[in-house]
Amino acid sequence: MGYAEERLDLIARLRKSAQGRTLSDALRLDAGTLRFHLGTSLADLRIPVHVDENVRGVLRTAVRELFFLLALRHRGTLRQSEYDRLILLDGFDPRAARQTSFNAPSSAKTENVRTAFLEAPELHPALDCGLVASWLTSGRSGRALAGTLNALLRRAQAETAGREPLEPTAYVMLLALRALSQEALATLREFPVSGPAGRALHGAVAAGLLLVFRLAVREGGALEGPFAAACEATTAVLPWLSGLRSVWGSGFGGYGVSFAEAPGRIDHHVHKVVQGGTPESVAADVAAELAGSKDAMRKAARQVAFGRLRSVLLAVVRMVEVGRAPPLSVEGLLLAQLYGAPGALERVLATPAARKELHEKCRTTAKAATNDVAAEAIDALGAAAKQWKDDDAGAPLPQEHIVRTWGAAVAALATDVALEAALDPALAQLIHRQGTESEGGVATQHEAGKLYLIALDERPILMIRARAPQMGHLFCDMKDFTKRTAFLKETVVADFLSREFYGPILTAAARHAQGAAHLADKGGIYLNNLLGDAVSFSGDIVALLELAEDIRVALASYARRLDSEGSRETVAKAIAALEEKYKLRRQQLGQAIKAAQDAQRKGAANDDSGKEPATRLRELHAEIGRLEDEREAEIALAKGEELEAGIFISYGAAPEVATFEDHIFGSIKVSIAEKINESARGTARTAGVRARTEAILAAERARAGRPALSCPLHVSVSQQLSVPVPVDASAAMRRALSQGDLEGASTLLGGVARDFVNRLNWQEMRDDRGDIYNGGAALSEDALEAYVTACGAESVFLRREVQVWELAPPLRERFVFPSGTLRLVLAVSPASHALQRLFVFVGRALFRGFEKQGGLGVYEMVARDNALFGLLAQHHLPRWIAEHKASTWAEADDGTPVLLRRVT
Repeated sequence: MGYAEERLDLIARLRKSAQGRTLSDALRLDAGTLRFHLGTSLADLRIPVHVDENVRGVLRTAVRELFFLLALRHRGTLRQSEYDRLILLDGFDPRAARQTSFNAPSSAKTENVRTAFLEAPELHPALDCGLVASWLTSGRSGRALAGTLNALLRRAQAETAGREPLEPTAYVMLLALRALSQEALATLREFPVSGPAGRALHGAVAAGLLLVFRLAVREGGALEGPFAAACEATTAVLPWLSGLRSVWGSGFGGYGVSFAEAPGRIDHHVHKVVQGGTPESVAADVAAELAGSKDAMRKAARQVAFGRLRSVLLAVVRMVEVGRAPPLSVEGLLLAQLYGAPGALERVLATPAARKELHEKCRTTAKAATNDVAAEAIDALGAAAKQWKDDDAGAPLPQEHIVRTWGAAVAALATDVALEAALDPALAQLIHRQGTESEGGVATQHEAGKLYLIALDERPILMIRARAPQMGHLFCDMKDFTKRTAFLKETVVADFLSREFYGPILTAAARHAQGAAHLADKGGIYLNNLLGDAVSFSGDIVALLELAEDIRVALASYARRLDSEGSRETVAKAIAALEEKYKLRRQQLGQAIKAAQDAQRKGAANDDSGKEPATRLRELHAEIGRLEDEREAEIALAKGEELEAGIFISYGAAPEVATFEDHIFGSIKVSIAEKINESARGTARTAGVRARTEAILAAERARAGRPALSCPLHVSVSQQLSVPVPVDASAAMRRALSQGDLEGASTLLGGVARDFVNRLNWQEMRDDRGDIYNGGAALSEDALEAYVTACGAESVFLRREVQVWELAPPLRERFVFPSGTLRLVLAVSPASHALQRLFVFVGRALFRGFEKQGGLGVYEMVARDNALFGLLAQHHLPRWIAEHKASTWAEADDGTPVLLRRVT
């Protein structure tokens, strides 16, 4: 079965297996069968691949050597200047070619290899078997290419063997190798051969590459199993020819005819096959076109007749080569040269005298033939030469034969192009990585099991995906950045942040940056991103907790410096003057609001300003807001801006660092990790949560009569109640308010509130779950467990649940806590029994989208200068250490001490 017949059979098999789907869908890669892929849907499915430079080098060398062999074999078709320039190129060896032959060499043992040799001159006349043998012999580049492809395919088959479901690893690899066609074409463009000879030699190289790929697919076992048809679809000639338009004049004969020019309406025929038409219907359309156009029939007849004559000539050449027919020559050309040399047969047929010579010599040689088969073949060659006419070369052939042969060739060509189009979506699913897309390059991605690597060494094409390295992620977010910028303007804030936020933080981080700034080295910490009001780091969990402490120390240092740089009395006087300045204006606005409200109650059309009362009220309230903003800005300038930042540490998979190169913006890096996002959410400051804590504190101060009471915790979690107002109710309330109907608006809101309370009655309510307010430093439960594991040999970790009423009087008299129970984790020095770190459980944060997971356990990392830290160490730690030594703390089922339990 030749190339054309294989493509026609292939499309029939693909359509049968597609079961109603399009060819593109049948050839598209399925995420369910892949060991690794990117994307979350079929539309954005992507498979990262990389064809190693050693494989690319094998192909480039094979292309160069094959072209050199062809140039040597057909030197007579080249211009002298072209040949002289070829001699100077690296790798050109005038002694490399074997003797011309059109039969398979004796060294071809297997049926697949013998078939490949015999197909070579049928695919392209310039590609004789002796030349192919020179290219594929041991030690030559063609052999290296065939061996490389065979080894890669066998490795791919071995990797997917026994896997359920089977992965089309070989198909993925063959799709990736299709990208090498562009490198092959680029290599061919380097050679100084052009014109008809250049096109013919390029066509012969394409045929040679097709030959090797088809042989490798057969020998490598890719034509077995459920993905055989898909693998076979990749072994086409068109990519190596540079597409459909390069078929004409290339000399490629795999379709049954060597197309000298484009067949009529070829794009229409291709479109018909793409849309589901059969090759038979295309052949019928072609037959109708020939019947309706004498010119089309004449052109088709000429190319069919030429193809028939060439096939007869090849049969004679092969018999002459093995001694079954006498040799002969025409115009100094042996029959082998007449067949293989680009343009030689065309020149003989174009000259009446040469045609006559060929006819006469064939008649004489046929009589001397020693067997009937040879005599008949030589007679047929001579008769074809005699009957050839420049203006009607196909006259001796039956018209039915011309129509059938030409229709089959055009249908095969259209089918091949349609198969190429069907492969495009699958090719688009591959992402060819160059190593610059992420830090660590191709090697790191391959070792992590995130890249299909096609290379010569024995590494798997896809490594078993290891669990991603785990590390900490710190996010620090400055409070009220937007508001500060609005008050103090960009220049002031930029200078302020540079000196007091970015500088100190980066200086502190530099002390912990022991490792390289890429994911291949996990030592120390590294900077992910520096935003306008925030900074993100990833790395060693212990180093990140130390960095969090350093950041708090730097911010506290700035606050102390503010106190020392200016007299508190002077600052107080300046603030008092500002308050007096704004007091009068507030009074004026208050009087204006009262007047507008009175006018609205009386139903007056206008107040004293001449404006409608509702409009006037909105303007006055807006003016009060602007006045307060101005007041806060001037007070901030007077007393100096203190820095308050929220810090949160998460723990999880290392980030993926994507890198981009832009011709305008230069090198860009983006760190992407779920836990970076979690750490950023952990720095949220929900006003309602803080308001609840302040309300608890105010109530306790009033109850106990001690205004000095304080809450030592700067991180809190609670569930805030917000009443969702339906759209229709919202619109009705707006209408009521615009008409001054406050009672009607209140009634509507009351109904919404009752519905909300009824729904809330069926939901579980827990005070320690909800939104987070982070005005200090906190870490997730997973981060704390990772810290305990990392420091287990250096510290003793104690876990205690303490009721607030059990605390020593010095703590109860000073502090108010949002919860009646304190859940503590203490890190204690084994030698000195000193308290090293104190963690307080504050609740489970319910980040939006993750409510069903039960929330994220959050611990506040209490600063050493916090009074709670010192008082606990003074009044409770000695007893807890004694209990620890006496082994009275909780034990697990197997008797081992439980130093840290997950809080639920």
